[in-house]
Amino acid sequence: MSRPLITTVGCCTSTTARISITSKNGLSHARLAFRSGEGAFQERTLRLCPPMGSSFLHGFFELEGLAASSTVEYAVAVSASEEGLPSLQELSCAGGLSRFRLLPPPGQPLRIGLVSCNGCYTVNEPSRRHAMWKRLGEVVAAGEVDVLIHLGDQIYADHIREAWQRAGLDDCLTPQNEELMQRLRESFRAVYCETWQRPEIAAVLGSVPSMMMWDDHDIFDGWGSHDEVSPADRAFFEAARTAFSEFQQRLNPPGFSDSFGFGWVSNGLGVLVLDGRSHRNWKEQTIIGRKQWAEIDAWLETQLGAGLERLFVVTGVPPLHAKVAAASKILERLGLSSFLGDVRDSWMEPNNAEELRKLLNRLFDFRKRSPGTEVTLVGGDVHVGTTARLRSRMPSHKRNDSDQPELTQVVSSGIGSEPPTGLIRKVVELGVGSESVDMYQDLFHGRLLELPGNPDGRLLFRRNFAVLDLGPSGKDGWDPDRNLRVRYYAEGLERPVEQTLLAL
Repeated sequence: MSRPLITTVGCCTSTTARISITSKNGLSHARLAFRSGEGAFQERTLRLCPPMGSSFLHGFFELEGLAASSTVEYAVAVSASEEGLPSLQELSCAGGLSRFRLLPPPGQPLRIGLVSCNGCYTVNEPSRRHAMWKRLGEVVAAGEVDVLIHLGDQIYADHIREAWQRAGLDDCLTPQNEELMQRLRESFRAVYCETWQRPEIAAVLGSVPSMMMWDDHDIFDGWGSHDEVSPADRAFFEAARTAFSEFQQRLNPPGFSDSFGFGWVSNGLGVLVLDGRSHRNWKEQTIIGRKQWAEIDAWLETQLGAGLERLFVVTGVPPLHAKVAAASKILERLGLSSFLGDVRDSWMEPNNAEELRKLLNRLFDFRKRSPGTEVTLVGGDVHVGTTARLRSRMPSHKRNDSDQPELTQVVSSGIGSEPPTGLIRKVVELGVGSESVDMYQDLFHGRLLELPGNPDGRLLFRRNFAVLDLGPSGKDGWDPDRNLRVRYYAEGLERPVEQTLLAL
């Protein structure tokens, strides 16, 4: 009996689910055996389709009418023909059933898991590389995560670019060279399969609903933050975009028309996921892009009066991190110019200041117009964990005369990538400083918060993932004070680092 290369649970509700699969080598037929709750096993069959010129085949099962908020047990087999597939009885009795939980009923807040940065250029201790994925699997199995949001860098594809450069293929690579583009797309697909087939990762992807957004390493390091975009750069972007749509986007709710961004609402929670790579252009001072801003505005407008208790805004790169000017000067003096691309990714970099202003203006305006909604920014990218408060000094953002407009921010990074060490760690610490950071012309300020129980204070310099919990400890329902509990599970720490972000 053959199994898919990859099986991933995508967007779910309390009664519907999406199960996405990928196979190879002509295994174009799939059968799913599943049951929800105590119901009998049912089956679905599916014909998988290969993208043009690809040896990989994709498909997904859409399940409806499931027992509300139940556990779904399932197994999938693939074959070169429908006749070669195991029967429903054989598949359901073969052992090794996977399980995931549908979303809780209305009125029960969702517990959101956060992961990002699943890799690095070098691994000093391979035995520890996937330790946090194993721990995440244990947390998921214990029923502590309802939805997992992957914040970016789900794969690290940089080595593809390096291999093509060593082979001297960059000079003849363009988006119009279809022969080379087919090879390049297959290289990205192979990296997804190699990465996601790892047992610790596969166990998580098949056991909890996931939503995903890309960042630069899903393309190549620093995409959009370089001075020029060569034809080869554009070709890599196009190949990465195709692979992202095949492996990641298909898990997500319906998205915006001009980017991979999307908005999603469930159980009183809104999640607005911004695509910070499709339109990022350093020379044009763009991160989000005009059309995506318009679709963001339209989505936010529809949420006014919708009764959202909390809005999470996923940005990939966090708006508040190290002081960019200080970090740039330190890196230049130390001769570490290769890291300047990471500095350019920052929302607080002067070239990106107007995009930051647009973002914060919109979110503080939404906070004012939707006074029952708490707004929290969510990011990854920076290989540390942090929490923060961001404040607007603009009178137009006040709900009333005594209001002090604030948003919260939670950053979790990375689950696989190692934290900064040595000189780079010192640069981050010096760049963060100890005072409030001026984010934009003295109109917006932010400060990182101390993490209780974290040996390093405000910066969690350990591999980590986070769980965002909107309910009171040990009880059902929303926290009556609308607080947000953040739990960081960090490598080398037996107990989670916990912090309660008080409602503002």
